Amino acid sequence: SDEPLTIDQNTTNDEIWVRLFNHDKTLAPEGKTVITALLPTYDYEYWENLKKRDAVEYKRQKKRIADEIVQILEKRYGNVQSNVEMIDVSTPSTVIRYTNNWKGSFEGWLMIPGIGFSSMPKSLAGLQSFYMCGQWVEPGGGVPAAMMSGRNVAQIICKKDKKKFVTQRVRR
Repeated sequence: SDEPLTIDQNTTNDEIWVRLFNHDKTLAPEGKTVITALLPTYDYEYWENLKKRDAVEYKRQKKRIADEIVQILEKRYGNVQSNVEMIDVSTPSTVIRYTNNWKGSFEGWLMIPGIGFSSMPKSLAGLQSFYMCGQWVEPGGGVPAAMMSGRNVAQIICKKDKKKFVTQRVRR
């Protein structure tokens, strides 16, 4: 964005990562688009404390962020604001309530220099036939990475058992 977006007193973002979901009717109805904006914050305690201390201000801050994101998208792409039908803002407090993820993380790992997409071990020394999969062992995290992690572990097991890893295409 042209100007940094303030998330909380310790976090501003000058980039907004946006995902569009309009290519699959199971994700967005025909003629509609779901847009998600991923905004890291480095102060989950702010959101937890604000929600407990002042629920009205908590909701106001969520609305402020949503309105600013819509304005940024409107300025960048046009024809956005008049087409918004619904907005939902998830904070670290929301993530903790629904998933209890550590510090309200929406993904397992934040991409930072030096880490990138490097892989993590899927087993632990001294434990035989033990494998780990999920968002906490795949860089990036989230649902897609968790699914990919399960697939990767299946490949590791097949290789160990000297079996060919075979996939099947799901037909819709």
